[in-house]
Amino acid sequence: MSLRYSFELFPPRDEAASRRVDAAVDAFIALEPEFVSVTFGAGGSTSRHSLTVLQRLLDGGANPMAHLTCTGLGVDETARLVRQFLDAGITRFLALRGDPPQAGVRLPTTSLQSASELVQLIQRVESERVPYAELRLPGLRASSLSERRAAVDVAVAAFPNGHPGAGVHRSDIDALLAKQAAGATMAITQLFFDPYDYARFVELARGRGVTIPIVPGVAIPTSLRRLVRSAELAGEGLPRVLADRLELASAADAVRIGVDAAVALIGALAEHDPPAVHLYTFNDHQPAIDVLRGVGALPLTTTGAP
Repeated sequence: MSLRYSFELFPPRDEAASRRVDAAVDAFIALEPEFVSVTFGAGGSTSRHSLTVLQRLLDGGANPMAHLTCTGLGVDETARLVRQFLDAGITRFLALRGDPPQAGVRLPTTSLQSASELVQLIQRVESERVPYAELRLPGLRASSLSERRAAVDVAVAAFPNGHPGAGVHRSDIDALLAKQAAGATMAITQLFFDPYDYARFVELARGRGVTIPIVPGVAIPTSLRRLVRSAELAGEGLPRVLADRLELASAADAVRIGVDAAVALIGALAEHDPPAVHLYTFNDHQPAIDVLRGVGALPLTTTGAP
């Protein structure tokens, strides 16, 4: 199968997690994906760790994608962060509204209110910045002028079964249209478990005027805990048959079951001609490689070694 693919990583919080992420970075660089996205906590709460991963991807010649959220930062702070990413050579972003603040937490009065506003800000910062690095962000080195002038790609989120706040009228489609109008170049879906959810969503979005590529996000549920947590974060119902199989399986069998489930989903998605597949890896590179091998996107001899 000729399949374009990308991966998501999240920043490590301790030494053991750092070793896992380092191994994943090395393995993914060797596979030459479309990009590798790195999550970035609201308000920059994981900034130091995220920047380290982004820099390693840059140094390895990969295409890093930096997550950005509206939550927790004022407009000026967000613009400064965007500019520093751009000056370091990072030209791919995933612009997200982010989770609402916890009760009692006050946001800056100048915070952006939507992902479409964040998309506009990224585009504005790129168009207005001077052609040399003025600001340095600890953990990221400034890139050359030619690298910094590359075109900006801004991805946004899409929700095959509707955003929890979208209602029956699917206002999430209107929000996606607004993000497209603001300059978004691609949408990446939240995870889902039924390929027809993706197909129906694409049909609905196209009917409303969405023209940007809509890339399905696919999780690899290698344990029951991971499946449950993923479903909760995405607001999806738990796939009962898969959950029962994982609950009864040994750790090794659970990994195989999760890989097989992702392979089956991607195989079914192929009937609907997705532009690419984005794998939510949970920082485990070998299951992601096994999935790509299972769908014929990699040679059977591919290993997790860089």
